[in-house]
Amino acid sequence: MDISWTNTAKALQDFASILVCGKCGAKPISPVRLTNCGHFFCHDCVKSATICVKCDIPVHPCEINPDCLVSNLIQGCDSIAQIIKRKNIWDNIVDGSNISLDNTVSEVFNTPRKSYIRKNIDKRDSKGETQLHTACLKKNAEQVKRLLMRGANPNTKDHAGWTPLQEIVNYGYTEICKLLLSCGALSNMSGYEKKTPLHEAVNFNRIEEAKLLLSYHADKNLCDKYGKKPIDYCKSDEMRQLLMDVQSSSEKILDKSINQTLDTSLHIRCDKFVIYASHLKHENQKLLNLIATKHKFKILTVYRSSVTHVIVEVNERNITKLTLDVLFTIVHGNWLLNSDWIRLAEDMNDISNMDFELFEVYGAPTSDVPKKARQNRENQNPRLFNNCFFYFALQADVTYQIGNMELRKDVLIQLVKAGEGTVLTREPNPEDLKDMIQVIPYHIANDLSHPLYKCTHYIIYMPGKGEPRIKYKMPHIKSLPLIWLIECIEKFTLINPAHLGLS
Repeated sequence: MDISWTNTAKALQDFASILVCGKCGAKPISPVRLTNCGHFFCHDCVKSATICVKCDIPVHPCEINPDCLVSNLIQGCDSIAQIIKRKNIWDNIVDGSNISLDNTVSEVFNTPRKSYIRKNIDKRDSKGETQLHTACLKKNAEQVKRLLMRGANPNTKDHAGWTPLQEIVNYGYTEICKLLLSCGALSNMSGYEKKTPLHEAVNFNRIEEAKLLLSYHADKNLCDKYGKKPIDYCKSDEMRQLLMDVQSSSEKILDKSINQTLDTSLHIRCDKFVIYASHLKHENQKLLNLIATKHKFKILTVYRSSVTHVIVEVNERNITKLTLDVLFTIVHGNWLLNSDWIRLAEDMNDISNMDFELFEVYGAPTSDVPKKARQNRENQNPRLFNNCFFYFALQADVTYQIGNMELRKDVLIQLVKAGEGTVLTREPNPEDLKDMIQVIPYHIANDLSHPLYKCTHYIIYMPGKGEPRIKYKMPHIKSLPLIWLIECIEKFTLINPAHLGLS
């Protein structure tokens, strides 16, 4: 079907007119904002300015700052233009740069906007709840609006795993649900007991909330920790029919995804960079140190949980070797970048505006695993070993060789814990496990035929001298060699033991 996208193209061009540089009237290049007056421009248009060309307010150099918000909005406009096949949205537009972007956003919510991000707005209390959690629990829509406008993160979890969206779905307050979803709340984020907001809506028979979530692409097939899908909690025929209905037309779905892209982009925040360089060539390491001084980011010499980006060397196919550093990167879901990023970052004014996917390592060495693990973290899904319990039948003072890696028991324990697995200090008794409440490992919960679907307990051993004499092959507990654990991380899934020649 040929879609003209006439209305979308017009709306996109109108929006682009708001984003043009306040001086040259064109698409901003490396956009910056004058913090004193709020006007934004191309970096080169005002890099030596002493007054704002829009309002004549004096400008100090320290008041010219990179504008991540505008950069992300421009990127979003370009993405939508590509989808609707309009390549000239920045040409021949009416200059709307005199319109304040702050006012445009405020009109959407019909509420004043004081600043994009307020300091400590996501600060947690003793329960791990933010101000946004509290406003949702009190069903205070106006307060929710104000917090979202000031940059509150709608995807923050409390200590029990509840997000603001999950909290409010239980109460059936549709207006607040719309606000949260329109401002970037993830409809498929798992929370308490690995339930998604759709699980909660179905469980409490909130028909309108379920419809709303489905319109924002809530996945009807995701499972909670017990292996149950939303439909398994149905309490009415109306809800069951809703979940069984076919999705709406492709144009409607795409329109919704476009709206979500624009709304979500208003709340993207620039994270602090903590970079770990793993086995870089000397010249790349030296250049990275210079760039760190220029852009003021941290470089760690030892991998820690605070790392956000790991940089490695790759071959001509953008594939890196599997090392201990790479294993930790995968289980944590960090960005794994090739060293080409270093050379481009040298010429950038603001590295937070870079498209990191251009430098993301393709394989480590399994294809697409770095991206899969990173996206799993960004969606705040459970990590690889969620709902898995491990006992290591290994010696603490022995170094075990897997490929080119030397692994010790304490390091393996760290890897499992980083993947949200539980490490047991005593070998589990299969008979004692039969009475436990059955939970399903998250990353195979949608595959009923997987041989490990009901397996939560694993005894890890090294074949050869010292391996256990009794090996378990029961549905809920299995004894598996160490290579199986490493393969699981390398491929970011729980491997079918048969794929390794194990029965």
